Amino acid sequence: MSRSSLRRELVIPITVLVIGVSAAIGWVSMKAGTDAVQTLTQRILIDIVNRINVATEKHLDGALIALEAIAPSPLNVPKEQAFSNDMQALELKLWMASGLFMDVNNYVYFGGKDGRFVGVYRIAKDNVQLYWREPGASSRQVYAATSIGDHSELFSTDQFDPRKRPWYQASMGSDKPVWSKIYNDFSSHYPTITLAKAVFQKNREFVGVVATDVTLKELSGFLRKLEISKNSVAYIVDAEGYIVATSGTELPEKSVGDVPQRMLAAEMKTPLIREAAKQIDQKSQSITQTRQFETSVGTIDVAVSPLGAKQGLHWLTVVAVPRADFMSGINQGFLQSMAIAVACIIFALTIGLTIVERVVRDIRTLTNAAKRFGDGEPLLALNIRRDDEIGILAQTFVEMENKLRFDKLTQVANRESLFAQINYLQKQAKNNPSSSTGFTLLFVDLDKFKLINDSYGHDAGDQVLVIIAARLRAAIRDTDEVARYGGDEFILLLKETRNPIDINNMVEKISDLIEQTIALEYATVSVGASIGWASFPDDGDDYVRLIKVADSRMYHRKRDRKSSQLHLV
Repeated sequence: MSRSSLRRELVIPITVLVIGVSAAIGWVSMKAGTDAVQTLTQRILIDIVNRINVATEKHLDGALIALEAIAPSPLNVPKEQAFSNDMQALELKLWMASGLFMDVNNYVYFGGKDGRFVGVYRIAKDNVQLYWREPGASSRQVYAATSIGDHSELFSTDQFDPRKRPWYQASMGSDKPVWSKIYNDFSSHYPTITLAKAVFQKNREFVGVVATDVTLKELSGFLRKLEISKNSVAYIVDAEGYIVATSGTELPEKSVGDVPQRMLAAEMKTPLIREAAKQIDQKSQSITQTRQFETSVGTIDVAVSPLGAKQGLHWLTVVAVPRADFMSGINQGFLQSMAIAVACIIFALTIGLTIVERVVRDIRTLTNAAKRFGDGEPLLALNIRRDDEIGILAQTFVEMENKLRFDKLTQVANRESLFAQINYLQKQAKNNPSSSTGFTLLFVDLDKFKLINDSYGHDAGDQVLVIIAARLRAAIRDTDEVARYGGDEFILLLKETRNPIDINNMVEKISDLIEQTIALEYATVSVGASIGWASFPDDGDDYVRLIKVADSRMYHRKRDRKSSQLHLV
């Protein structure tokens, strides 16, 4: 396993889990937000088209009310009333009718079958024009009137015969009010529609036509005041697809040979109107519907509703909103959520990686310690202070290392630990021959130790071994090592020591320490020491050879000492 494999096995799942959970939460939030927006969009669009329909129908109803005020329908009065075409009486009625809804239908007029014409045009409260044509007259007079019957200020004259006008001719043969086609008013250039109604005497004799012009400018003004969204558009089209009113600033007209003509919704320059018109089937819209379309300007939500059926018209109300307008808040919230999620991911990964790094660092310390122990290297302090499983593992490792490396009785290194350390020094010397100064093994065998065991018991012998081991540790440097080879035999590993003089001095020093008396509980005893030595690499290049040489020299020294003692005796 590589040094980074544990980190990788811990970090990758954590990272994937954190990112996966964050992505799942983000997706669920986005999906919930999108579904909520779609539902809310449908409700908003339906509410908007309903508001437009109510306002528009109220607009159109004003024209019907104005005509009813002049010539009531028999269905709306208890008793049928005779219609009077007296011009003074008509002027009074027209003044009243034109003031009912000045913002919508402020021009009300009557054209008789004999060519007479009376019309009241309320431009403003203090600006009224009276149109007057006597029966059989060749021209029509226009007066600037200030009150009913005021014909004092002649404004202009023109050649006007009501009987030749389309609204007159369209309504002559109908018992019901008739709407004209929408046309662009010659002065304002805004779409205008005329409502005309034929009037009769009691004997059903045709008298003439009463009519009112309904300007659709106010509808456009109403649509512009609607607060839908930043880039939305609302408009009304007639049965042929021509613009009736629009919330946009683009005028719904075009010039053909210097003659203004109305524009189809599909011809408008406003992209949203044009794209929505392409998607709508004008003839199949019988109920209010909401749809979603993919267009060249992106996804748009469209609400379509039939309008004016009660008034005898076949218009459509259309509201189109780019999906991006409704999604902008969701997208912004999603981006904010993602930013928070990224921050949380970074924070979680930082905390997680810190914890993982701490765990991996301590495990790596234990791994390196185990490797050093296996290679015979000296074990450094672990410095792992934890109360969790890793801390217990570190404490267990230290205890295990003590049991495996040190002799249980004397607490000096055991045979296996000694061999591992020698192998390590040999490996270092092989890898760095120029920097190696060698080392020396001292093989120590205690003399007269068996006598102590036989005389005082094994417990006394164990006490002697513990004391001798302590004396040997005190005699060497911190970098050197004392190991119990077996029984009453010890081996000293003297690092960076090969000089014979130094070796002999160490041998004498150790012999003196060992031969000092030892006070036991019931007796005072003493032991001697036979010491042999071997140096690396002069006496061998492996521990087997070195120990064999040191052991041989130890026996020679023991033999020489015995011979010397016999000779003295």
